[in-house]
Amino acid sequence: MSTSARVYVGTVVVLCVVIFGLFAFPFSPATYVLALPLLTIASFFTQVYELEVSPRWFLSTHATIATTALYVGDLPLALWVILISTVGAETVLRWGNVKQSFWRFLTPVVFNISQLIVCVSFAGLTYRLVTLIVPTTGQPYLAMVVSFLAYLLANTTLVATIIALTSEAHFIRLVRSWIKTYHLQLLTMGSLAITTTTLYEVSPTFLLLALVPLALVHYSSYNYLSLSRHSHQAFKKITDLLSERDEYTAEHSEDVERLSVLLAEAMRLSDATVDVVRAGAAIHDIGKLAIPDAILNKAGGLTADEFKTMQKHTIIGAEIIKHLDIYRDVVPIVRHEHEHWDGSGYPDGISGEAIPVGARIVAVVDVYSALTTERVYRPALGKPLAYSHDDACTILHDMAGSVLDPALVEVFVRDVAPILERARDEGTIEKGR
Repeated sequence: MSTSARVYVGTVVVLCVVIFGLFAFPFSPATYVLALPLLTIASFFTQVYELEVSPRWFLSTHATIATTALYVGDLPLALWVILISTVGAETVLRWGNVKQSFWRFLTPVVFNISQLIVCVSFAGLTYRLVTLIVPTTGQPYLAMVVSFLAYLLANTTLVATIIALTSEAHFIRLVRSWIKTYHLQLLTMGSLAITTTTLYEVSPTFLLLALVPLALVHYSSYNYLSLSRHSHQAFKKITDLLSERDEYTAEHSEDVERLSVLLAEAMRLSDATVDVVRAGAAIHDIGKLAIPDAILNKAGGLTADEFKTMQKHTIIGAEIIKHLDIYRDVVPIVRHEHEHWDGSGYPDGISGEAIPVGARIVAVVDVYSALTTERVYRPALGKPLAYSHDDACTILHDMAGSVLDPALVEVFVRDVAPILERARDEGTIEKGR
């Protein structure tokens, strides 16, 4: 973790301690004999069973629980619900890290507890301010709406900041992508918080009426996303089986996946589109499972007939995954990543922007990875075993406008290549790879 990230985490933790000391007391658990345990249990399970909507973002109905606690019992109840539930949830989720390093366990636990306490406190102060400015005799719905938005703003800002400080991701891009992709889900959580609070005001026992269906919806979503994630992992394992026949293909697929994500993010595509590119890049060569070993592992150049057989791997790969709903948006990448910008590629000969953007991204990265990976047959053809990074970028420029999308090549060389060079200098990527 960088120095700036450490300072940031420390600042959030200190702010949390100050806030808790100021607003968590006085608190009488007996006043919320039903709300405190129910909301704490609900908060615990929504955090343990977070919804992994992308490798970088998790969606949870915890925002609904936290703000419901705020509306029901103001900041004292909300702070104690978050503290108790998050300590338990984080311990369960990260206990395995204790064996590796106690600090590796403690740092994310303390940060996550702290940022949630800061978020609900910001929402609570916003709630109090709105009720002072716009007093009402009934339910303060305006204050609820504004304070929920304040919670989302604080949560998104704090999480995006730590991600930006510990990765190559850009803060503004993260926030914009998150809001653009998940705004409907987030607004739904706000309406659920207001509904749950309204039911509680009628009768505390009605809290169960809201929490039970909320739990069922959360659990069903968790199972669906878990099945989707495991399915992706299963197909990556199938692609990895190629290493038994062709070691290059397995390593190549890993490179293409990683670099395709970097290029997609550099293009400022949405999180959803980046995830599609990630999935497509990971299995873009899956059709090679049907290519004979004699062709797949041939040391020299392919004959015309052999090349026609090799070309079929794009169609075969698309056929393998086309009936799976989780790969619905990935099929075009697998089928069209060998299309050329000028229309001379295969299998359909489409050109320009008619080629899906995901396929164009994978095509650029595919060429770069192939050039910088050692190929035993190259020296016999008077070529280097593997091209250097600079030579590969020069070749990409030469192919731009004919084989590759020129705009994507420009972004790759300008924005992705420096990341690769830094990684090589730091030793996190092997030379010649």
